[in-house]
Amino acid sequence: MLGKRKKRKTGVQMVRDLTEKIVIKKNVYKNSLLKVICTAWIIICSVSICVGFYGFASRMNDISKRERNIEKLKTELANLESQFKEKQELKIKLTSDSLAIEALARSYGMSKKGEKIFYFQD
Repeated sequence: MLGKRKKRKTGVQMVRDLTEKIVIKKNVYKNSLLKVICTAWIIICSVSICVGFYGFASRMNDISKRERNIEKLKTELANLESQFKEKQELKIKLTSDSLAIEALARSYGMSKKGEKIFYFQD
């Protein structure tokens, strides 16, 4: 055992060992770079999905607000149409019926000449 010497590596074996070390380091570098790229890709995809979902949710919120606004406008339109019909009927009455004119004038506190108006307090 004492007399045994280590075998000396030949030049070809030394070059093979060196290239194996370089290849191993290169593979480690590729693997770490691949991990970084995959992680970055996952982060980018997650952010884009979140942003897309936020945009979708805000659009849905806008749509529901607009639908509620449309309903309000429809009820307001129906009220205005009924008021318009009432005003048209009143206009027709006032242009054709003298008693309707007199009733409207009396509702505003007007009277004929010589009439006395009495106001009663409760």
